[in-house]
Amino acid sequence: MPQAIDLYFDFSSTYSYIAHLKIIDIARKHDLQVNWKCISLGAVFHQLGHSLPQMGSPKQKYLWHDVERSAADAGLDFHWPNPFPFNSIHAARGFYWVMDNSPEKIEAYIKAVFHTAFAQDIEAGNPENLKKIAIDLGLDADAFLAALGDETYKTRLKQETVAAQARDVFGAPTFFFKDEMFWGADRLSSLESYIIAEKDK
Repeated sequence: MPQAIDLYFDFSSTYSYIAHLKIIDIARKHDLQVNWKCISLGAVFHQLGHSLPQMGSPKQKYLWHDVERSAADAGLDFHWPNPFPFNSIHAARGFYWVMDNSPEKIEAYIKAVFHTAFAQDIEAGNPENLKKIAIDLGLDADAFLAALGDETYKTRLKQETVAAQARDVFGAPTFFFKDEMFWGADRLSSLESYIIAEKDK
């Protein structure tokens, strides 16, 4: 089995959006798999006592500008979702349903949700919008929609979030390769350098 990069992400995370295509390219370039692990970043922040910077503060203005600049550098269309951050819980539960039922379509689902949220400015937390994504991907849309409220997938998301916290994940995206941790879309080059060094040993 190929080695893998573990990727912890949240669909409402701007930097997860910025990183999601590049990590696929890096994995394929080095013959690696990506273990996609969708989490509730809001729950992580709540547990750590973190909060978003106050609107109008120097940090908020810088971060918003940096997101827009980073998306442009990555060649991605970008629009701030309204509201932001949006509630990504349904998208995350849907992710695990797709993972269980049509794993070959998981990358397509991830790309579609991110594109909907940040390129099309369509609320990706809305179950009806997610159902449309399921239809477009040729999934059983009714079963998908039912899964968004199913206790199985509510529990699954909670468990994956707790597992992320046990690995000291505090933000998204967070990458692990051989238990070495890298946080942020701006650490992809460092991650790739580490992968190359480890594979050359």
